[in-house]
Amino acid sequence: MTELLEWLAKYSPAVVVLLALGAALLFVIKLIVEKSIASEFDAKSKMFEAVLKRRSAFEEKVLSDRFALITGLAARLERVMTNLNRLKSGYPTPNGFVKQNEIIPLTEIFEDVKIHRLVLGDDFYTLFLKQAEVVLEAANAPSFEDWRGGKEWAQLQEQTRLTAEAAFGLSKIRW
Repeated sequence: MTELLEWLAKYSPAVVVLLALGAALLFVIKLIVEKSIASEFDAKSKMFEAVLKRRSAFEEKVLSDRFALITGLAARLERVMTNLNRLKSGYPTPNGFVKQNEIIPLTEIFEDVKIHRLVLGDDFYTLFLKQAEVVLEAANAPSFEDWRGGKEWAQLQEQTRLTAEAAFGLSKIRW
């Protein structure tokens, strides 16, 4: 306000009015630019947030599916190994376990590992393929006494547990 009075003392009223209008116009333009930048920033921020939420939901779904698949495959492999032990020990196995010298559940495991390779990821894909191959070796051995893969089987199970722990951090989950 004091600047306007100083300008009135030095310049004509018309020049002071033009300077005041120019200053007001610059102030309005500054506000408009700031508002447009802020609204553009908010729009970009909301879009980025939406993308992150979608990505986060996708990653959560993949991790959930991966965990279910891993635990399911591990349980199925263990069941096949148990039934192989029964078969080689002369005990009955569930109906449909073996058909024409093919172990049906093991074939299905090989299929599922191949089908779900993307969800499993390379580490788990390799581990489950190796485990299935070890089970196949056990199936082709004349007896469990002749099969020499017990140590490898135990190592692969432990490696799967450690890889799952690294991937999911299960031991860190607390109530």
